[in-house]
Amino acid sequence: MTLPSPLQESLEQFEVNFEVQLEDVQRSGAAEGMFKSQVLSEFLPWGDGGCSVLATTGIVELEYAALKKSSTVFDASCRGTLELTGEERLECINRLTTQQLLDLKEGESRVAFLISRTGGVLADAIIHVLPNKILLDMDITVVDQVCDHITSYIVMEDVQTQNVTSSTHWMWCLGPTSQHISIEKGTTFTLPLEFLGIDGVAIALHPSEVVQVWGELIEQGITPIGWHALNMARVELGKPIFMIDFDSSNLPHETSLVQSRVRFDKGCYLGQEIVARMESLGQPKQRLVKLQMKTDDLPIAGAQLFEDESGMNTPIGVVTSSAISPLGGGIPCVIAMVGKKNATPGADIYMYVGSTLVAATVAELTSS
Repeated sequence: MTLPSPLQESLEQFEVNFEVQLEDVQRSGAAEGMFKSQVLSEFLPWGDGGCSVLATTGIVELEYAALKKSSTVFDASCRGTLELTGEERLECINRLTTQQLLDLKEGESRVAFLISRTGGVLADAIIHVLPNKILLDMDITVVDQVCDHITSYIVMEDVQTQNVTSSTHWMWCLGPTSQHISIEKGTTFTLPLEFLGIDGVAIALHPSEVVQVWGELIEQGITPIGWHALNMARVELGKPIFMIDFDSSNLPHETSLVQSRVRFDKGCYLGQEIVARMESLGQPKQRLVKLQMKTDDLPIAGAQLFEDESGMNTPIGVVTSSAISPLGGGIPCVIAMVGKKNATPGADIYMYVGSTLVAATVAELTSS
């Protein structure tokens, strides 16, 4: 069972302040009264382990605006942590990931896939390097599985692996001014831009420090945000998330994230043969793409995709994420897993929103 966030009570009691500009002239028949601070926080379940994340503090539009213009804080209770110690820790994790890690210096971070011998993605992890250990920050639902996986490939090396999720809590400060935060506790890393497409820092804290640090950030005027606003921004930017848009059944090339997660000039690593073969053969049988909607209808995750206007033939893909796009004038932004034949940019695709068949055009996900 996943431990509850140390911030659960604070987030439940967080009040949104409404600032209302009164009119100079009272309108006849207008309602009288005042807006007051209100507790409006909502939460979402995450995975099957009992974890929940903040969905919103009450006004998603204000959270999104803060994310784009200033600094925000997200309680990343959906993240788990593995700790690697021992003299050969960096060499060990380097040969178990698709990324080149041997040149990482203390305090640096990099995103990498951990894959199985058969090439399936086991985790999309952020690798953080510290003076005497390495932290693997990943989706909380796969930590135990990945810990067992890494341990099974340690034979004679001086490497120890430990699940430290219960003693390591993550908060993300996100936004264009997020690098300027000031806190007294925790370890801060630059959040790789390739992960969410948003400038930010990841803060590793002991659970006993979380409430204090969160309070310090709020006092600095940093806006707390929930998953709804963060999801809106990352889907808009075309940034897939492991266990939402893809999972362990997918190969790296199917995620459309190879450019930022895989290095083809590094030495041998587990699953390399599968990745190299896919690179040489060309397109995988399916891959993640962005859909540019032709209407303002919002398809839901799980909606099936069709290649023609009949909407009656065999589905050729599925919507994995969707959100309203403020930058797109309110037109929805969509990430979808689409079969090879129909994943070409410019191709038309159709899906049902309710009983209405709507159209979209395939586009590439951003590669940065």
